[in-house]
Amino acid sequence: QAFGGGAGIPALRGLSSPSPSGRQAQAAGAATFGFTASARGFIADSSAAVHSRVDKCSAAMHNYIPVPNKDLLDGNLQGMTDNMMSVATDSLNRVGMDFSHDVKEIKQDIKHMKKDFKEGCALVSSDDIAEVTFLGQNMRIDDDNATIVIVFPRAKPYGVVDASGLVHKPLQQAYKIFERQHNLASSETMNEGFETFMHMESITQGHFQKVVRTKLLELLRKSGFKVSTFESVDKDEIFAKVSLDSQGEVIKQLAQRFSYTMPFTEEAYKDVRPHGIYQGRKPMMRYGKPVPAYAPYQLEISHLMGEFRKVDEIRIAEMQLHAIVSVEQLKAQGIISNFFAVARHSEIQALHKQWLQVACLQESWPKLATVTKIFEIPHYGTKSGLVRNFFGEEIAFFFRWFAYYTQHLGYLGCVGLFLWAIVYSNEEARDLVHILFSAVLVIWATVFNQVFRNRMARAQQDWGMKDYETACLSLDRADYNPETEGSWKQTGKRFVSYLMCACFCISFIAGISFVEERKREQLEAEHPHESGTFFKQHGSMIVVAMIKVWSIAWGYIAPVLVAMQNHRTQDRFDDALTGVLAGVKIFVTLWNFVYLAFIKNVTSPTCADSLDEVASLIWGPARWHALNSTEQMSALAELATPVFSFNSTRRTTGVCAFGCYPVLQSAIHSGGETNCYQSLRYELVMFFFVHIAYTVAFLLWPMIKVKIDMWTELRKARSQAAEAGIDDATGEAERSGYYYSWLQFLAKCPSYSYGSWGGSRIEDFLECAIGYALITCFGILYPALAAFAFFGNLVEYRLLAYRMTHVTCRPLPRGASGIGSWQWVLETISQTAIIVNVCLIAFVMRPMRSQSRWHQFGMFILLEHILLGIRYL
Repeated sequence: QAFGGGAGIPALRGLSSPSPSGRQAQAAGAATFGFTASARGFIADSSAAVHSRVDKCSAAMHNYIPVPNKDLLDGNLQGMTDNMMSVATDSLNRVGMDFSHDVKEIKQDIKHMKKDFKEGCALVSSDDIAEVTFLGQNMRIDDDNATIVIVFPRAKPYGVVDASGLVHKPLQQAYKIFERQHNLASSETMNEGFETFMHMESITQGHFQKVVRTKLLELLRKSGFKVSTFESVDKDEIFAKVSLDSQGEVIKQLAQRFSYTMPFTEEAYKDVRPHGIYQGRKPMMRYGKPVPAYAPYQLEISHLMGEFRKVDEIRIAEMQLHAIVSVEQLKAQGIISNFFAVARHSEIQALHKQWLQVACLQESWPKLATVTKIFEIPHYGTKSGLVRNFFGEEIAFFFRWFAYYTQHLGYLGCVGLFLWAIVYSNEEARDLVHILFSAVLVIWATVFNQVFRNRMARAQQDWGMKDYETACLSLDRADYNPETEGSWKQTGKRFVSYLMCACFCISFIAGISFVEERKREQLEAEHPHESGTFFKQHGSMIVVAMIKVWSIAWGYIAPVLVAMQNHRTQDRFDDALTGVLAGVKIFVTLWNFVYLAFIKNVTSPTCADSLDEVASLIWGPARWHALNSTEQMSALAELATPVFSFNSTRRTTGVCAFGCYPVLQSAIHSGGETNCYQSLRYELVMFFFVHIAYTVAFLLWPMIKVKIDMWTELRKARSQAAEAGIDDATGEAERSGYYYSWLQFLAKCPSYSYGSWGGSRIEDFLECAIGYALITCFGILYPALAAFAFFGNLVEYRLLAYRMTHVTCRPLPRGASGIGSWQWVLETISQTAIIVNVCLIAFVMRPMRSQSRWHQFGMFILLEHILLGIRYL
């Protein structure tokens, strides 16, 4: 029974299960307010020694008591308290202690418990034993007082742990878990409890996990955490609820230990005198809101510091957990299977109403309130405080940026639609509109980035995140190898990883070139039935599909290459992954558009003996010969200009058309629109629609997957109940513990980490950065694209908000001083956009495309300096 094998109540710490009568007494006690709280409540005012010893002996009895069934609350109150008294007596007798001197206090506690029980009977439908329907599944709410949850896998046949397997060098493996470099006191952890590991080359997996889990729970309780445990519905996992009271003394002690930054209250300013523009006696104000100062928490002035939020509670609990054990090693060695911050059901409901629903429709039309919220423009500051208090500053900064980006994209979309309408009504104004929109794009990108940087600085001050350090949560990676750091072997691996990045980009270039070449061959074929028409008809769709396929493939390859670089901490790994992913994925996305705009014109000429034959090849024999002589002469006159054709140097006689030639109707009417421009515009719009569809699919599939996982566990639990002779139809299975709970649902939710269906900050930012790159670099060719992107962002913002609220497991709240390395990525994209826009104006668009190369280069240098000057004003 080391970790849950066998019948009866499982015992994580290797203790035997109590008798049936003892289990009944435990269930009765748990029905009132949970056995842990009740057993310790009897001796709340007793001596510390009694409290400590009772806690140890009662652990076997209160572990894994399931959430009480509502029917138990209808029993006899007196009998229930008598049972609890007998359980407490039995607990104390087991350690051979006389507690007669505490009888009076215990009886007084029971009197208070009776009163609390009577009041609690009216609250059966809330908190720890409430039932709700979520994703169509009834589940019990068991998130009361839980801060974080640790999930332990059980042994076979219930779980996946092979108890008979061997663990080699167990003492060394235990040191990896419990020895922490930044916590000198952790060296004493190995002095007790690991005697069976001494001088052993290998031990069984069952014994190793029993010892490690026992020590882990012991350290958690010594740290001041309250720990209670229960089984999953299909008995394959053990859930440990770790609680830290946000108003208790323990969190204050830990906050001081970690120098946790907290804001001052207004009371702290009562004796502060005015100075300069500071009015004194109260915090500085901005837009009518106080901006308090932040400082490391100190017990001596705790009455002057603000209250701990839920995210502070989770963050401090995580700091302490990482101070005593390596969570990465616990996962790597299979001791735990999951570790997540608890999202209380009431918090989820509040977040949904305020973030995902229109307030005026919440009561009468809740579903309509959610749908209509999609079309509401997110404001960068409206809900950022709400998001920050649930997810932490790191994710809050992302949604703050996304909201601000969407809002400013709306302004750009209005200008783009206006200019597009001008082009639609007057084709001759197109080139002038493009040049004008190019200047608008550069100014917009410059203003957007600079203003957001200023807003971000204000948020840093408001949130106390200025010069924020993540050292205490910057964890060493489990696969980090300090022995290879700085060696030639490690240098070679990093070189290989960068070389693989280049090879991947080259492979994409080759794929695009192949598609374009096949497309050109089929366009120029005299007999289409012989060469086929697939690439000619679906070339643009193939290219868009290739962009997505290569991007998805790189998403799997990049983490492997970055892991080769042997980064010590997770923060360094994430920064490196951000650079590698953003560099290659943005290249893959932009390359085809760069090829169509600048490269295809000079690398894909079409040659023949005469201009008439060239026209027949590029426009198709059927379409060309269907024109009358006047139309053919007009088209040939346009094609004969040096912009679109040149004399071949490979043959004595002959002529060639450049890769970018006028479309047939444009050539007839001297419109100047080319096939490259048409393809660019079409593929840009198609890519945005594909992007939106991909985002929706990315959201829907995790919801379906979570539902499937829930059904699988419930079916397995019902099967186990049937084998045990328990009738599910009468509700006996549920009363026996075969029910689904809220914490079990949270454990099945995909995590917010890279490569997970729950998304990650890197992937979410990357999708936004790709859209930003397309708009700033090639929005000049189709001004209305900004409007499409704006509406796409409206949908994507709400979908991401919905996913974070209802699908993704609540991420551990991280602090941040801004958007981090993504600010550099966006600045680099903006600078690249200037070069691309200037190249389009100087080399591709009229009137400069008909000028000499010297004039074009001169215009390029002039415009580049002007736009860079605008950027740095």
